[in-house]
Amino acid sequence: MQPPLMTRYHRRIRRAKLRARSELDIFQWDKHQFAQQDFNIPASYDTLLRIEYDQVSREEFIEKFEEKSLPVVIRGVTKDWGSCKNWNSETFLKKYYSQPFKVGEDDDGNNVYVKMKNFLKYAETDGLKDDSPLYIFDSGFVKRKLTPVQKRRISGSSSSSSSSSEKTVKKSGTSKEGSSDSGSDGGDRISTAGSKRPRAGSSSPSSPSRKVVRVFGKRSSPSASSRVESNGSGYAGELSKERHKKEEEHASTLLNDYMVPKYFKDDLFQLAGDRRRPPFRWFVAGGARSGTGIHIDPLGTSAWNTLTTGHKRWCLFPPGIPKNVYDPPMKPFDREAVSWFHHVYPRFAENDFELGKKYGMVQVIQGPGETMFVPGGWPHIVMNLDFTIAITQNFCSPTNFETVWLNTRHARPKLARKLRAQIERQYAKTGRCFYKDLLDKCRSLSYVPMLRVSTDDSSSSSSSSSDSSDDDVTSTESESDIGEICMCHKCKRKRRKEARRAGRESKSSDKSGKSSDGV
Repeated sequence: MQPPLMTRYHRRIRRAKLRARSELDIFQWDKHQFAQQDFNIPASYDTLLRIEYDQVSREEFIEKFEEKSLPVVIRGVTKDWGSCKNWNSETFLKKYYSQPFKVGEDDDGNNVYVKMKNFLKYAETDGLKDDSPLYIFDSGFVKRKLTPVQKRRISGSSSSSSSSSEKTVKKSGTSKEGSSDSGSDGGDRISTAGSKRPRAGSSSPSSPSRKVVRVFGKRSSPSASSRVESNGSGYAGELSKERHKKEEEHASTLLNDYMVPKYFKDDLFQLAGDRRRPPFRWFVAGGARSGTGIHIDPLGTSAWNTLTTGHKRWCLFPPGIPKNVYDPPMKPFDREAVSWFHHVYPRFAENDFELGKKYGMVQVIQGPGETMFVPGGWPHIVMNLDFTIAITQNFCSPTNFETVWLNTRHARPKLARKLRAQIERQYAKTGRCFYKDLLDKCRSLSYVPMLRVSTDDSSSSSSSSSDSSDDDVTSTESESDIGEICMCHKCKRKRRKEARRAGRESKSSDKSGKSSDGV
């Protein structure tokens, strides 16, 4: 029996798996056989209050839920969203065919991307049997640009075809026969980027329709090939440019397909600017058993998560619970969401949820069109029960500003200084009492210490607080912010420079030591 053929798709997924989770062997992604288990729960377990978006005002929501730090499910938020009809596998495959989306990070903190066409195929095939499948959790979907390879394809499709046609014309004009007409068949051959050279005897100058023209790995129709032959080198380049132009335009339509709910529009971090503020919005998509491990949202921020397709299973715990209760060691299991529900959740569910009731565990089954509000400081875990598509954002509002300010002042002092300077500037510019109240809160908290988070108790702060310095702080790059290293591009670049400098210093010290020994 011969081994299965390793296609380009398999190579891309294999490479993404090895980079995103290097601790796993490529053949160990289904070692626990979680795909054979049923992680659904009865509807009676979900007791969280649900409210209607049109019936609850912004002031009422803040008074009843945000100020009291209570989670709630909101219905009817997506009534006017374009995502209701645009966010599905068919549309994604059409719009974002070759666009890369983030599915994780490697050991060096570099992002791991998979093209949408490969991810959707993976979700429908290999992802069905993996314990915890690859999961799109992308905060850069708004600023996503064409990759260098795609840009080369755009420019190369026209330049290579034009240069090749010029070369063939030159060859025909300088042939040994000395006749420009004798090389007419060479002038008709037009090579496009990505096209394969026809085999010997497979085509002839009299049958141009049999020539193969490839655009993004797909064979074009014979009519397209004939148009390339008739129109020369321009058509193939225009076709590729038009395809890439559409994909580049569609890359920003995800942002236009949804609106921030009225309850969460006052995001104060936007005053610091996109360059300084941490990542705050993510496009989320993944199959069953994918999700994020138990965590607390960074910097004490609150979050909202709107689901457009599929179902998510949530478990939340009130602030103040010792970390070793809701996040104990799970060896030999990893920190994936499905591992938590398999290994830790049964402890809270046994004896008629005795332990769960003691610590106030909240369970939720989120359905399509529902928005989950998670107050700051609440440990929570999320797992997909089927293929889901969602959008989620973290925010700093006037209600949770004091908590977020204390966390930010400790973990992100540069961001805190920038935020306060912008608040002072806005107050001097507008004179609004809104900014004056924020400045008064900053002054009143000037002498309030921000204690570091211990390993046993995370109640005093979010998981973003760590033992890091000003330039080495926690990650706000993904929903499962459990690490304690800042993953922004600036800090990554700085750490790489420091590592190279340390390597050079160690080499120089070794050389000096050897020279002294020799002397």
